[in-house]
Amino acid sequence: MAFVVMLRQRQLLRAFLLSVLISMCLYLHTAYYAEVEHPGLLRQIGSRTKEASYDKSKWERISAGKRTKNILMWKKIWGYKLEVGRSPFIDANCPISNCFLTYNTSFLPPQDFDAIMIHPSTQRIPHNFKNRRPDQIFLMFNNEPPAHLPRYMEMFDNYFNWTMTYRTGSTFHLKYGEIIPLDSAPTTMDQAMAMRQEMMRSGINPAKGKTKLAVWFVTNCNAESNREAYVSIMQKYTTIDIFSSAGKCGGRDECPRIKNRSVCYNLIEKSYKFYLSFENSICEEYVTEKFFEMMNRNIVPVVLGGADYAAIAPPHSYINALDYTPRQLAEYLKELDRNDTLYAEYFWWKKRYRVNDLHEMTKTALCDLCEALHTTPLKNSTVKGLQRWLLEPSLCRHFPIFKDN
Repeated sequence: MAFVVMLRQRQLLRAFLLSVLISMCLYLHTAYYAEVEHPGLLRQIGSRTKEASYDKSKWERISAGKRTKNILMWKKIWGYKLEVGRSPFIDANCPISNCFLTYNTSFLPPQDFDAIMIHPSTQRIPHNFKNRRPDQIFLMFNNEPPAHLPRYMEMFDNYFNWTMTYRTGSTFHLKYGEIIPLDSAPTTMDQAMAMRQEMMRSGINPAKGKTKLAVWFVTNCNAESNREAYVSIMQKYTTIDIFSSAGKCGGRDECPRIKNRSVCYNLIEKSYKFYLSFENSICEEYVTEKFFEMMNRNIVPVVLGGADYAAIAPPHSYINALDYTPRQLAEYLKELDRNDTLYAEYFWWKKRYRVNDLHEMTKTALCDLCEALHTTPLKNSTVKGLQRWLLEPSLCRHFPIFKDN
């Protein structure tokens, strides 16, 4: 009997201690979330690839001394998509990754964000944010050519604090790509020429298996670069295959580019020798993924743009359409098509340089932004002179005329 009583007492004691432990956990849980209401002290648990509404059950504490910098992308921008949450900073292994990016204005009131990224091509006119804090950063985010910007950028003078664009001189230089020389890259033109000749003697044949000449992907059929006219003249003298959505611009909708760009690029890389990397605008410094994507592949890009390609790419790694008339270019491509050795010479540089694409450049720019938000105090001055910097008429060639000769 005494044994049964003792056993019963132990069971009651364990139940009591368990109830006390549960109560303490519930108390600490309630106190913890009562203390941590500001999302700047939180980070998301679990998947980082999807943006979610504020759900306390999916967040944990971050040291208040290293408060998360919250960044709002004001309105969803056209032509460009950024990952959200903390993944853009964590996945990029940023030196300082304690930042959070969102499009969701219900996540926090705009005035509570540390920075707001604004895309002038989408916003068009300055938005009047109520209760803007003195220490809040307004960042101009733009990778569009001048033709896509508001006509009068003076409206945005003294509105932004920082800039993130493709133009040199931006606070954060967001290029569409870059080509980095490795240790084996030449340092003189004589060395580059010797390497080209070595490629010609190597017997390597990048043209092997390629049965088609040139291809062009296009969606905008009335571009300021007048690229449609250039291609139209070329087609009189050689075959240019055109792929476009819904058969626009005289093209065929046969490539799954819109649904899966990588699959499409893999297909053309196997069959075509040249890709027309023709920009929609011929503007200073403006060179997009149309160029860098192809530089990463076994195909020769033919460029039409306003960038200084000689400054950003190895010599004899691309063909510049502006160095030829459309007829001359067509004849030159056909000459290279007949001579595999001359074609192979355009691939001499492949093992001596590394190509960083837009994805890599975006990671770098966002890492720099996150670090600056944590380390750089807001200056009293704001950005001005945007009209001259972005829209000066001399920056672009508007609808150039290409002659058939």
